[in-house]
Amino acid sequence: MEQLSFSTPSSRICIISILLDLPAKSLLRFKCVSKAWHRLISHPKFQEKHYARRASVPRFFFQCSDFDYDQSSGTARQRFAILNSAGVPLDVLRVNAVGGPIKLVLLSSRGLLCFATETCVYLCNTATRSLIQLPPPHGVDRQGNPLTISGFGYMESAGEYKVARVVHKPWLGDHSPCKLECSVFTYSVSAQPPAAAANDGKLLADTCPYFVNEVSLPVFARGTESIYWKIVQNRHCLCHSTAQARPDVFLAYLDVKKERFGVVRWPQGLRRPNPSVGDWREAGEIPLRIMESKLAGSVEKLSMIETPEDLPLRLVVWLLTDQENSHWVRQAVVSLPLFDDGTILGEIKEYRSDLIIYSSPYKVIIFINPENGTFRKVRIPANLRSLDFCTYTENLLTLQLPPNQGGN
Repeated sequence: MEQLSFSTPSSRICIISILLDLPAKSLLRFKCVSKAWHRLISHPKFQEKHYARRASVPRFFFQCSDFDYDQSSGTARQRFAILNSAGVPLDVLRVNAVGGPIKLVLLSSRGLLCFATETCVYLCNTATRSLIQLPPPHGVDRQGNPLTISGFGYMESAGEYKVARVVHKPWLGDHSPCKLECSVFTYSVSAQPPAAAANDGKLLADTCPYFVNEVSLPVFARGTESIYWKIVQNRHCLCHSTAQARPDVFLAYLDVKKERFGVVRWPQGLRRPNPSVGDWREAGEIPLRIMESKLAGSVEKLSMIETPEDLPLRLVVWLLTDQENSHWVRQAVVSLPLFDDGTILGEIKEYRSDLIIYSSPYKVIIFINPENGTFRKVRIPANLRSLDFCTYTENLLTLQLPPNQGGN
């Protein structure tokens, strides 16, 4: 880190240590103290250290229930609440989104959030209050944008954020299959200043082999630099002809670095629904009937967490160790506490070896320690949509688009 003009080296080290412990909101104010402090807080190495320090202090980004919609301009004014891990509101972020209300908030990646309306996709950094609207996918204009499925993640090897948008191209005739084209938008932090690539995203040569589920959130795994989606099995016949009916296929993934799609089969030891006959099909020595499955974010490798029908108060954790060969390892079986009404409905918001964050529609977040089975419950305010949130770590990056690109 460059030398700064503090009175002594020891005072400089002391001030840097104090600043690293401060939240982003305070640091942004301190940038105005002097040019030296501005240079320090803006320095990439300082921001890297600050992000690492704040990783142990997760924040929660909740979508509020109410919003205002201006039909003449097609703009929705929405509020998001920022909470700490104790459920205490810290701040409110107001967003003017084009294309109707925000319908999808993706899992965060290295401090940034990605959310989408019916026609637009946004990158947002709540810490610096910066927001950019991404250009439409390749070959799709802003007015005629079909429904798109998005995935989002940060490639550490390249210092780039990637937003992948799978666009459904309808059939052109009775016998021509539809296509699921994918455009990838890049935002580089290795460039100085950080900025998006000056184009509308790269259209990949490879196409997505299956329809993917936008309701089940996609997950980016840092170790494989891949985005994973759960597939929609009963729509396989609408996709291109090379995709055959394969009831053992569970996930589609995009290797962002190689720009290639692939598929992952179910773990051995699960029973899964066969869409052709509508019953359960055994595939292993230890069959489990699955009530629901969730992919877990913020991981080096993809984790999948199952709620078995045979064990309704348990979470079975699987780790994908080899995506090319669909090799899974059963990592843990975790007890799940009942909610107040006796149900276990909810969603996995984050999984780590020492923490599972589990949400419910009953305004409760549960923090589970999978190592010892202990848990704690945190209640959230009534005006928040309890399933529509994600965790994130503060990042001091300020988002901006090149002058030749549009955006809000």
